Amino acid sequence: MKIYIYCVGLHKDGGLNILNKFLIHKKKNQILIIDSRIKKFFYEGENVIYIKENLIIRFFNLIYLSFKIKKEDHILFLNGIPPIVKFKSTTSIVFQNANLFRDFYKVNFYKWLFSKDSLRYFAFIFGKKNIENWYTLSPIAKKIISKKLKKYVNVKILDIFEDYKKTEVNNFKKVKYDFIYPASFMEHKNHKILIDSMILLSKKNIFPSLLLTLDKTSYRKINIDKIIKKYKLKIFNHFEPAQDKFQKVYKECASLIYMSSSETIGLPILEAYQNGLIIIAPQLDYSQQFINPHFLFNINDKNDLCNKIEDCLNKKHDYKKYYNTNITVNLNFISLDEFYSKIL
Repeated sequence: MKIYIYCVGLHKDGGLNILNKFLIHKKKNQILIIDSRIKKFFYEGENVIYIKENLIIRFFNLIYLSFKIKKEDHILFLNGIPPIVKFKSTTSIVFQNANLFRDFYKVNFYKWLFSKDSLRYFAFIFGKKNIENWYTLSPIAKKIISKKLKKYVNVKILDIFEDYKKTEVNNFKKVKYDFIYPASFMEHKNHKILIDSMILLSKKNIFPSLLLTLDKTSYRKINIDKIIKKYKLKIFNHFEPAQDKFQKVYKECASLIYMSSSETIGLPILEAYQNGLIIIAPQLDYSQQFINPHFLFNINDKNDLCNKIEDCLNKKHDYKKYYNTNITVNLNFISLDEFYSKIL
């Protein structure tokens, strides 16, 4: 019996981090099918297959795999997209990206229609019948996907959060930045709201240092250098695609500001908790499903965000007393050790 783990599409941000969590538990009889865009971060070997991010190549690769994989094998679609072809083997999926559903993040219909999310949605519609076992990584993801499947389908939650249950106390003596916002440039990530809030604070003569994590193309698109110069903002940028190196960046920051208006996990909140940062997050369900952030703000109110930033800056000196949040994971979650040993 062989186990195939299909990871094409996981190549950056949270998806790459989740892939790393699964790779820690990888066994000899498992074959990884990985996105070629992250080839430089992984080793090559007989049990690693790299696939280019090309729809035609991916389609024919799926057809090839459907013939190659035997009935006694097991294939896990870690990328969260059901295959549009039927496999003879046991077929499982870990659903994690709800952005393929337009009603989840309320995007304009035509903008959604001509995006990759619409293609993922149609793949979901045609491929969901080919999945036997459904898994998610959070209660919110389970709630979303359960509404899209037949009532008798039992969706289970995997616990990938063991590493996040231990936090390190941050004494703020060596931090370079007051805040970090680790997110790629997408509309629902709300970078503009954050920058506008920094401008509002500057008018009150408050200039917190903020670290963004945008790639060069996105950074230029925002035209942020002109804004920084005009308002004398302390906004910096550091893009680090390698997840192991990026985790060290948290150590240089005192607090996390998370701005996304739609997530199923909100992984940076857990990463910030693990590294002992104070957390500012939107007053939305996803930001409170595992921990209680120190500050919650109204995502539609820039003044409220500014107030929470000021409160955060003023309370850093009382950090040890103030940092009393704990991560909560439901006992019904399936641990990755159990998942690999009993299910795969």
